[in-house]
Order: sequence, then C-alpha cells, then structure tokens
Amino acid sequence: MRAAKPIRSIAPSVLWSAIVVTAFVPILAAIPSVLRADHVLPRSALWTDWPITPGITLCLLASAWLYIAGQRDGGAVTADRPSARHHLAFFSGLAAIFLALQSPIDPLADHLFVVHQVEHMLLRTGGPMLLMLATPQAALMRGLPSWVRRRVLAPLLGNPVVRALGILGQPAIATALFVGTTYFWMIPHYHDLAIVDEPIHYLWHTTLLISGLIFFWRLLDTRPYPLSASLGVRLCMFWFASMGNILLGSYLSFKHGMLYHAYDAMGRYWLSPSVDEQFGGLTMWIPGSMMFAATSMLMIYRWARQEERVAARRQNVGPAAPTIAEFVASRRSANRKMAVGLLAFAASVLIISLSVALTDHYAGGTPGAGGF
Repeated sequence: MRAAKPIRSIAPSVLWSAIVVTAFVPILAAIPSVLRADHVLPRSALWTDWPITPGITLCLLASAWLYIAGQRDGGAVTADRPSARHHLAFFSGLAAIFLALQSPIDPLADHLFVVHQVEHMLLRTGGPMLLMLATPQAALMRGLPSWVRRRVLAPLLGNPVVRALGILGQPAIATALFVGTTYFWMIPHYHDLAIVDEPIHYLWHTTLLISGLIFFWRLLDTRPYPLSASLGVRLCMFWFASMGNILLGSYLSFKHGMLYHAYDAMGRYWLSPSVDEQFGGLTMWIPGSMMFAATSMLMIYRWARQEERVAARRQNVGPAAPTIAEFVASRRSANRKMAVGLLAFAASVLIISLSVALTDHYAGGTPGAGGF
C-alpha cells in the first residue's frame, strides 16, 4: 500500500508578501484593448484604462504560482529557503512588470515620452532587479511538476542550441545587450515605428525585459567566484550600464529640438514636445541612476556577506582561526580596490554631468538638433 504524500503548507511569509504586493496592484476586469494609432481614448478615461491581456497576465500569475508551489516543496533544504524579503522582492518584481504593461501607464505612454520612460524603467530595470534579488530560480524549478522537469526542461536545457545561448550571460555580452537594446530603440526612426506599430511595440518590450533579466541575473548572482563574476567585473558592468543611462538621459535633458514625432501623431497630452522629451531625459537620468546606485549597494552588500561566509568556513576547517586584526588585514586590499572603484564612478558621473552642461551652455543650444 502506497504511503500518502505529506501535506505541505505554505510559509506565512510567502502569503503575506503576495498579499501586501497584491493590495497595491488591484487586478481589474478586462476592458478595451491597448491604445492604437487609430483608437485614442479620451483623456478622462486614461486613468481607468487597464489594458489587461490574457497572455501577459496569465504568464505573471503562472510565475507567482510556480514560485509559491516551489516554496511548498519539502525537498528543499531549510537553510536554503528564501526569507520574507526575498518573497517581497519577487512579488514586487512581478508587480512592477504588471504595472508597466497592464496598467494605465501603458496606454498613457503612447502619448507622453516621459511616461514611456517610467514604463521602461519598470520593465527594464525595476522589475528584473527585484526578481533577481529574490534569486527565484530554484523555487521556480521546484514549482514545476516533476514530469515537466524530467521530460521537457532537462532535454531543453541540454539542447546544443539552448546551451549556445548561454554566451549571452557572459558579463561583457550581457552588459552590451542591456545598454545596446536601449540605445537601439531610442533611435528616432525605430522609436517612432514602435509607437505606432503594435507588433514592433511588443518586440520592443520583450527585448527590454529579456536584456534586463540577463543583466541583473549576472550582476546579482549569489554564487561565489569563479561560478559567478568577480566583484571587479560586476563593478565594471555597473559602471558601463550606469554611464550609458546617464549619457543618454543627460543628452535628452539638454538637447534642443524634437526627436520623436510619433507622440504627436498619437496625440501628445499636456506637455510641449521639447518639455516632454526633456522630462523624459531627466527621468532616465536621475531616478534611473538612483535605481542603479541602489542595485550597486545591494550587490556590494551581498558580496560582503558572501565573503563573511567564506571566511567563516575557512575558520572552521583551517588549522587555526585568524585574529580580528589578521582578518581585517587580509581584506584591506580588496576593500581598497572597491573604494577606489566607487570613487572613480562618482567622479566620472560628476565630470560627465558638468561636461554635458558646459557643452550645452557654450554651444548656445542649436535648435533643431537632429539626433543620433
């Protein structure tokens, strides 16, 4: 007679995290589809236009369910189970993606460049960063049915083509993909085309989300070196991504003339084209850079915790535990490198900001600057 499977309960921290996040993101009934070039809703209806689409909403709900199911799996080691802050980060990441794609932000973004930058900040940076902070990979795998893991996932991951795609996770390629995707879609021709062409608009959002997930997966990887990138490599990834964001944001903030005409074709709301694009540049520059700064602090905190765990293991297995002075001395070189790297980043941000401002001032603001 087969023994009955034990009933596995869901940890209260998982449920409370999901409830707290869901309370801030109410899922309303599906109403009219996403705004199109031939269908412009009245401005008064924008705040009630939640373009719920089954594909996106069901994918997000399925991800939440797999994560919760993975927490119920009794096979996981207790010490490896994520804490409440991991649960909160995961559900907040899903909520950020939901807000970007299924809330009034999405239809309003077709009429205001600044709102479009808020949407892409959630989709490209906020959502992926929060998801990767939760390190949900193990929970999502455990949440899948065992037959799916054996018969579908294992052969898929072993496929040579899929394995070759692992090159996208190399730090340099992941960073280039993250920055390059944003710059490509900011070229006026492709930007305007994506605004008025719905399939291209979906491709735009998909590439932003995928590049963000790959980048933050490598940046916030919890595995120790050499299984993951070293701290120096991660700081370089952070620097290049931040500089790309700052350069593009500062250019849009100080430029003169209009670059993106599709918003006028859709019916631009409330702001003049130049002010709208300047506010969009400032949104990309300041809040976007703040999100990168927060990510860098979390990255360094995780690295320090990992170093503490490695040092503790060495103390337990070594012939003699080092004194506090010896431990501090052993970390002095690494700490010095980290401090120099952070100071260099702060100095480069200051220099670039001053250079852009001075260039704009002495150039006299040539109207009608074409773009890049």
